Amino acid sequence: MIKVIAGFKRKAGLSLDEFSTYYFERHAPLFRRSVPAEVAEGIIHYVQNHAVQLGSGTAELPYDCVTEMGFPDVAAMRRWASWYESPDGKVLRDDEENFMDVGSRVVLVTNERRPD
Repeated sequence: MIKVIAGFKRKAGLSLDEFSTYYFERHAPLFRRSVPAEVAEGIIHYVQNHAVQLGSGTAELPYDCVTEMGFPDVAAMRRWASWYESPDGKVLRDDEENFMDVGSRVVLVTNERRPD
């Protein structure tokens, strides 16, 4: 599986809880409504891994969420990326400005391998 793993930081002024709530309850439904069927059928894995603040909460977390998107092959991942970067994908890019620091986003494309 080709997997895109992205680390996100929240927008300045948002608490971790506000960021997580917006991302999960507002952005994810927008994602489901906006992505066309021919692109969405190539997304076989989608998980938001939200950070949990432990202890005193004074240490800065490296990421507030790590999101995984899985695709059966590079072609499906490229369909997603082309749509996301297109004028139609702007709806998601614009919404990201509401809750994340898009300048600090880190994206890694991987080939998931599992040992026997």
